[in-house]
Amino acid sequence: MTDTATVRREACEGFMRQAHAIIDAEGATDAALLKVKALLVDLAARNESLFPPADFPMPEAQGRNHPLVVEDNDGFGLYLTIALAGKEAAPHDHAIWCVNAGISGRELHRFYRRTDDGSREGYATVEEIGQSLVAPGLGMAMTDHAIHANEVVGTEPVWALALYGYALARFPAVTFFHPAFSSTRTMPSRRPMAVV
Repeated sequence: MTDTATVRREACEGFMRQAHAIIDAEGATDAALLKVKALLVDLAARNESLFPPADFPMPEAQGRNHPLVVEDNDGFGLYLTIALAGKEAAPHDHAIWCVNAGISGRELHRFYRRTDDGSREGYATVEEIGQSLVAPGLGMAMTDHAIHANEVVGTEPVWALALYGYALARFPAVTFFHPAFSSTRTMPSRRPMAVV
C-alpha cells in the first residue's frame, strides 16, 4: 500500500467514525445528514492529495464506483464515484439515505415529491421541488425515500465522494419514476435473502 493509500484509508476511516457518531446520536435526519455532508465536503476538499487520478481508473462508459470503506453487514458504504459527461439517471428512490460531495466537475441533482397516493401499482406522478449542485466545495444530502435525479453538467467528468446508509452491494430495491408517462419501474433489491 502506498503512503497516499495509507493516508487516504486513515482519513476515510476517521470520517466514517465521525459520521457514525452523528447518525448514532441523531438518526438519519435532515439535520444530521447536513452535518455529515459538511464533513464529507471537507474530506473531498483534500482532492488530489488523497484521491490522485492515477489511483482510480476512469470508467469505460457512464460511471464507476471505487470502494473506499465498505462496512460489513448493514454498515455504511463510502465510495469515490466517477461519472462521465452525459451520464444521467431518471428520478429514483433508492430507499436509503445518501450524502455526496464534489471533488471535481459538476453534477446537478433534482429532487422530487410524489404527488399521487401510491395506490396504483406501476403508476406515479412526481413534481420537482428543488435542486442541488455537487461540485468542489458543494455537496448534497438526502434522507431515506427521497426521490432524486442526477446528471453531469458540462463536458468534464465528475469526481465525487458518496456515503450511503448501506453498501451498494446491499442496496434495497430502487424505484425509478418516469414523469412523462406517470409510470414506475422497480429494480430488485441487492440485499441477500438472509438479511432481508
